[in-house]
Amino acid sequence: MPEVVLAHDYLVQVGGAERVVAAWATGFGAGRVVTLAYRPETTFEAFRALDVQASIPHALSTQVERMLPVLPSIAAHTTVSGGDVALVSTSGWAHRFRFEIPHVVYVHSPARWLYAADDYRMRLSRLRRAGLAMSTPLLRGGDREAMRRASAIVSNSQVTRDRMRAAYGLDSVVVSPPVEVVARDAVRPVRDLPREFVVVVARDRGYKNVALAVAAAQDAGLPIVIVGSGSETLDEPDSGVIGLGRVTDAELCWVYRAASVVLGAGREDFGLTVLEAALEGTPAATVAAGGYLETVRPGVSGVHAASASSDDLGAAIRNARDLDPVACRDWARGFGRDAHIARIGRVIEQVAQRA
Repeated sequence: MPEVVLAHDYLVQVGGAERVVAAWATGFGAGRVVTLAYRPETTFEAFRALDVQASIPHALSTQVERMLPVLPSIAAHTTVSGGDVALVSTSGWAHRFRFEIPHVVYVHSPARWLYAADDYRMRLSRLRRAGLAMSTPLLRGGDREAMRRASAIVSNSQVTRDRMRAAYGLDSVVVSPPVEVVARDAVRPVRDLPREFVVVVARDRGYKNVALAVAAAQDAGLPIVIVGSGSETLDEPDSGVIGLGRVTDAELCWVYRAASVVLGAGREDFGLTVLEAALEGTPAATVAAGGYLETVRPGVSGVHAASASSDDLGAAIRNARDLDPVACRDWARGFGRDAHIARIGRVIEQVAQRA
């Protein structure tokens, strides 16, 4: 296997894309990752064993999203060298780095602020929305030019592949993200939780549509536990809404196991959390759109709502509760890490041979 150098947008949070990069580090024996920003205290501990090269000083690493106007320039001056092939995890920035070696770009999503602006702008102030709208044509030009320089492009789902074609006019192969149990041992959160509840795992992003998940849980007559950075601000126990905020992997594992159903209400390009929950035997209730069409097998690992309404998603919750935990686990195991690493590895070898 060629020597692989990793690249990622920024390592400042605990999310599905960061889990993928951590899996690559183990699967390909990579020892170095290049990124815009790194906060070891707020992302996965696995990265502390790597040589992480960040372009933005640690003191500014909490302000990455506010730095949008200057990020294209910073990304363009972030150099990736050494090794044989770079494996790039991107949702908008890492493919813009300056690569001195061949590079395989793994796309979690084309940049939402450029190609799904309505999703991204949900959480911005009016002034920032106006600024983004004005800069979008220029940002798109540089973004498309950078993507075309890739030695190979891989999409994380068929949804992303279709969006790549629409955004860039480029084709890509589809390789699902690696899915593993989030922790070997489950640890109950310190917070008391209801005996029966549904769970949604979502950071503070408008397109995650947490409000719909809450309304659906209430329609189904069940409390809802919300896990993810910023969810503590939604905490209203008297209304059946428990915002846990950020939790450890062991705590997340416990929540997945204890939940009756995991919810998917947002516009997801893949939908990793429903598979993580399925590995713990917990079925999903989701909207019938996006990546959930690939990650949920109706009647086996979950139920798709008839529409993206709280009534229909609530009905999906009630129907999903009776699904077989063993069938859920079997379905999710088909998305395992070994298969992912093998498929990405073949792309890397092909790129290395052409270099």
